[in-house]
This record gives sequence, structure tokens and C-alpha cells, in this order.
Amino acid sequence: MRKPKKQYLTFIFSLLFCLLFLGITLIFPESFKSKLQSWSSASMDVFGGFYLWLGFFAVVLLIVLAISPLGRKRLGSEKPSYGWFSWIAMLYSTGMGAGLLLRAVQEPVFYYLNPPRETLHVPTEFALQYTFFHWGFTPWAFYGLFGLVIGYQVSVRGKRILGSSILTENLQSSIWAVAIDFLIIICTLLGVVAAVGLGGRQLLESFVYWTESQNLVIENTILIVFLVCILATWSAFRGVSRGIRVLSNLNLAMATALLLFIWIIGTEGSVLISLVESLGIYILEFVPMSLNFGTQKVSKDFLLDWTFFYWAFWLAWAPFTGVFIARISQGRSIRQFIIGVLLVPSLGTFLWFTVFGINAFELIELGKIPEDYFESIYSALFNFLNFFPGSLISNAVSTLLVFTFLLTSVDSAIFVLSMFSENGKTQPNKRIRLFWGILIALFTIAVIWVGKESLLESVSQLLILAALPFGFLFLGMVLYFIFQLYLEKKYEQK
Repeated sequence: MRKPKKQYLTFIFSLLFCLLFLGITLIFPESFKSKLQSWSSASMDVFGGFYLWLGFFAVVLLIVLAISPLGRKRLGSEKPSYGWFSWIAMLYSTGMGAGLLLRAVQEPVFYYLNPPRETLHVPTEFALQYTFFHWGFTPWAFYGLFGLVIGYQVSVRGKRILGSSILTENLQSSIWAVAIDFLIIICTLLGVVAAVGLGGRQLLESFVYWTESQNLVIENTILIVFLVCILATWSAFRGVSRGIRVLSNLNLAMATALLLFIWIIGTEGSVLISLVESLGIYILEFVPMSLNFGTQKVSKDFLLDWTFFYWAFWLAWAPFTGVFIARISQGRSIRQFIIGVLLVPSLGTFLWFTVFGINAFELIELGKIPEDYFESIYSALFNFLNFFPGSLISNAVSTLLVFTFLLTSVDSAIFVLSMFSENGKTQPNKRIRLFWGILIALFTIAVIWVGKESLLESVSQLLILAALPFGFLFLGMVLYFIFQLYLEKKYEQK
């Protein structure tokens, strides 16, 4: 069957973008890096407030939809394809994944030692409050709302699983449809490249731990990336049920085991108290924190370094994660969807950071470590686990978790990119899956080889730039989605 012209153009433009990006970085590496840094900083400086309002709007809208009569509406008539455990496992593995291991210790400790603002709260609770803020309701609202918009078009309106499905029939083959799908593909590609690069570096750090060698070079990271992409492509070949679901279940089981181990061996009694108190403060101060006003107002530098950066990063990941969530969520009601995407993963994330954060704070308070011991996001978790019995086993589990979380992020990205390339087919051709697996591997390896760590920073900055136009697209799609719900409700009342 001949490929639709619109999808062919989207496919070609995506390839040209990859070649152009790598070409520019090869010829003008330092200049390009400098420009990207200034452009991304300028975009966050000018549009940071837009990101804050957009994140707050996403959370509020999902809550309103969940408690409204619209929450009973189902995304399709069939039964859900996956049970709650597998569904939540795939959400976690795709949406947060290795980031939870990168930041489990490092971020709470940073806020503990460097409070974002003056406060009357206990330092430990305050540090957890800001960690919850950056990893809690808002990022999952970005993912969930985009996934709900796409899922509604697919399950209720019978459209294909494409970002451009929000458009009317007259515009489905227009240049606007090409632009929307192209932007989503680029966000997905850059997001997964940045994730694999960062995760590859953490895996390299784990090999430094295991081998006690400081001579591991860039080629080792490339080998790690190559292995991750090969296995991820194999998983994508097996599909969602036999590949991605199985890996995600394994991830959640291992992460739960590691969490329970630290909880039981560490400061068991204070975890739940700290969780409840920090969560209470987070919820009570959510509105002023989200919009940065009143006594919760923080400095512009903190916003640029943390909140604006996170909101742009989560927003840029929303196309890939949201589309995958839409793919695996058919058959659930809107209320079930929102509870599963917004509430359950957030609560699990809060517990995760509380268990690791509280134990890290205690090590610092007891003077067992210098304050900069957990400074590196790559080695903080391994250094932390060394203070617990059975550190060889726990570090082995955490290393395996980073690896398998990366696998599920990459195989989900391969699957989503393949669906876009096959005009929204929910079971894309295996040759297309192989193509995207190879392209992601080559793109990531080229980025690492050409620019070492600095180019990975450039990819992250490019991802932030891509998040800006997507943010406006996201807002437009959501507003039109609300209009669709209004028209449908009005039609049902007649």
C-alpha cells in the first residue's frame, strides 16, 4: 500500500532534521552549543511564566474532568487490554523511568542543603515538598492531559493515533498536520536521545563502581547505548503485550523491592510521618508554588535552573509519553484514566523520594558524609546504597533498574515513532520499528561521539526549545478538546 503523502513528508522532514542537527554540530560544535544555551535560557526567561500557568491549568482541568459527570465517559467500548498493575507499570517505566534513580538521592539532598527560599517548615519536609513539586502532579498532568486528548480522538471519534488527529477532516492532509506530527516526532526523538545519553552515563558510573576503574572512556558509553538500543528494538518487535508490558512489570517489581529494602533497613518509623507532613504542605501550598507568588515565591535563578527547566522538559516528553498512554488506555473511563495517570504514579513517586530522601538526610545530620557526597546525579544513588548492608546486591539491582528503565523508554519511543510513520497504525510494520531503533542508536551514538557530554547538554537545550512551540500547540489542542466535549454534551441533551 502506498504511504500517504502527509506521512511521507513528515518522515522525510524528520530525517532531514537529524542530518542537519548532526551536520551543524560537526562543523560548528562550540558555536552551536553557545547559541543553543543562550536561546534555551532566553526562551525560559521570556516564557517561563507561560509554562507555570500551563502546568497549573493542566492539573486543575484533569481534576475537574475527573469529578464531573464527564468522568464516566469511556475511552472506547472495549474492555481495558491491561490490568491495573501492568498499566501503572508501563506508565511509570515510560514517563519517569531512569530519572527516578538519577534523582532519588541527589535532588532532595540539594534542596535540603540549598533551600529555594526562606521557610518556617522543617528542612527535611521542605526539601521533600519541592521534590514532590517537580516530580508530582504537574508532570503527570502534562502527560495525562495530552494522552487524554489523543485517546479521545482515537477511541471516541474514531481518528488515527496521531497528534494531527485533533484537526478537522479538511485539514488532515494539510501542511498544518505535517507540522504538528513533525514537531511531535522531533520532541520524541530528542527526548529519548537525552534520556539514553544521561542513563548511559549513569550506567557507566555503575561500571566504575563495579570495576573500581577510573579509566572507562567514551567508547564504553557508546557500547552501553548500542546494547540498550538493540534490546529495546527487540522489545518493540515483540509489541506492547509481549515486550514492553513484561519489561515494565519487571521494572516495577524490582523498584518496589529496592524501595522496601531501604524503607525497612533505614529510618522505617519516620518515613510515613515525613510523607504525610511533606505531602500536606505540598498540597496546601500547591497553588502559590505553581504560580510563584506570595510567601512561596522563589528567585528567578531558581526558576530558570529548576522549575522552568523541568516544566519545559516534561512538556517536551508529553507527546511521546502521552501518545503511548493513549495507546494502552483504551476501554477505561475518563475518571479511571485520570486517577491512574495523575494520582497513582504521583503518590508512588512521593513515597519513593521520601524513603530515599529521609535516609540521605539522616546520613548528613549524623555527620557520616561530607555535604557534597551526593552532589553528582550519576553516582549519588550508588554512594548512598554503600551505607546499607548488602550494598553489592542493592547496587546490582539499581544498575539493572537503570538499564531496564532505559529499555522501556526506548522501546516505547520506537513504538510511538513507528505508529506516526505508519499513519497512526496501532501495530506498525516491524521494518519501521527496526528503522527507528537503528536511527535512535545512531543519533545517540553520534551525539555522544561528536560532543561528549557537552552535546548531550545541547540536545537537552534543543528539547527545551522544541517544548515552546509544542506548549502553544498543547494549549490549542486542549482548548479544542474542551470545545469538543461541550458540543458532545450539548448534542446528548437534545
